[in-house]
Amino acid sequence: MKKYKHIFHPSILREYDIRGIINETLFEKDAFMIGYYFGLICKENNFNNVTNIVISMDGRLSSPNLKKQTKLGICKSGCNVIDLGLNPTPILYFGSHNLNADGAIQITGSHNPKDYNGFKMMIKNEPFFGKDIQNLGKKAKSGSTINMSGNIESLDLHEKYIQKIMMPLFKSKNLKDKKIIWDCGNGATGDIINKIVKLMPCKNIVLYSEIDGNFPNHHPDPSNENNLVKLKQEMKRQNADFGFAFDGDGDRVGVVNNKLELIAGDILTTFLAQSISNKKYPIILDVKSSQKCKKFLENLDYEVLIWKTGHSHIKNKMKKINSKFAGEMSGHIFFGDTYYGYDDAIYSSMRFLALIENNFNLDEFLNHFKNNFCTPEIKIKCSDDRKFDIIENLKLKIQNKYSTKHCNFIDGIRIDLDIGWYLIRASNTENSLIIRIDGNTKENFVNLSKEVKALLKSEQLSINYNSQV
Repeated sequence: MKKYKHIFHPSILREYDIRGIINETLFEKDAFMIGYYFGLICKENNFNNVTNIVISMDGRLSSPNLKKQTKLGICKSGCNVIDLGLNPTPILYFGSHNLNADGAIQITGSHNPKDYNGFKMMIKNEPFFGKDIQNLGKKAKSGSTINMSGNIESLDLHEKYIQKIMMPLFKSKNLKDKKIIWDCGNGATGDIINKIVKLMPCKNIVLYSEIDGNFPNHHPDPSNENNLVKLKQEMKRQNADFGFAFDGDGDRVGVVNNKLELIAGDILTTFLAQSISNKKYPIILDVKSSQKCKKFLENLDYEVLIWKTGHSHIKNKMKKINSKFAGEMSGHIFFGDTYYGYDDAIYSSMRFLALIENNFNLDEFLNHFKNNFCTPEIKIKCSDDRKFDIIENLKLKIQNKYSTKHCNFIDGIRIDLDIGWYLIRASNTENSLIIRIDGNTKENFVNLSKEVKALLKSEQLSINYNSQV
């Protein structure tokens, strides 16, 4: 009897997903085994009843073969496959909720370079991450002899998805004079955006909607201003009101205003939070978000919680505390009031436009954040085997300096003071430390920067802030 047994490259089993470099750390056999063992886990969670798993993929060159092998693995576990085709990750999430699936897998490399790919997963509409992923690796290592045959069917959910996400703009009138540029970056959002703009009451221009895993025009990461050059050029040519840019799998959004400024992810989250009318539900900002954003929302009588970075952490916390809205500095935005609570960049753009439709003044809002003395998200290269040790070492030094009311250690080190705040954390997705510094005056920014610099120097690390301010 054949035994399905496998050892994955240790670098691919990450905190939020499974991700690696094609034919270097991630192989087609891995995809088969991920499908197989994920299927077994879904069956266990479903008490071995009929188990349905939805699957989808982004537009990367390696995605079709990975999806094929994943489907074969799922079928060998005895689960049925519902193949949604090529889609942004939010359509995979939508399919999981809409079909009440037992499991869901998106083949995607997200915003990573084109030679990367990976797997985002859910069980019963809950994130599959952290210990779940490590458990899958352990199961594969020990092996299984189950050899069954599930069914495969194909399903197109584009029409249902579009109907759902267009609801915030139902009967829209105030947008008719607006001009919007949409930059799909040759990622997985191209087809769906082309369909959506035909239904919108304003003028729309779509850039790079052809899905191409070579990403010939620019890298699909909207948090990096270098990737927005062509979007801004087109906005200037067209005298456009807004620009929207998406990452490779459509779960992160970047918004550019009519002054050709990228709205920082935490400030965008703060603007969108104003669409949550019921203030009895807490709003979640990730640990990288500005102190000013938290204070702005608290002044509007929202309760605000600072929580761990990472889409899986955020989604779990939303359910635990019954939050209806959350957002991350990276551009993951989560609506749970009239939507499902997962990160959907396209839906977030609809909610943004709904606020504009309802006469929320973006320029007036952005004026609250004009006198910022802060860095963007800064990354310092640091090996996986060192980065978490460095954070623990720095925690000891911080605890000797500040009282607990100033310290937040839920995800790295965040220090909140009257003069501003700073963050030092280990990335869960890259070999790096993440830094943010924000002072309420230039002098305070400089002083906080010196403090961070000294802390890093104590661990033989350095950084130059001059280009970051």
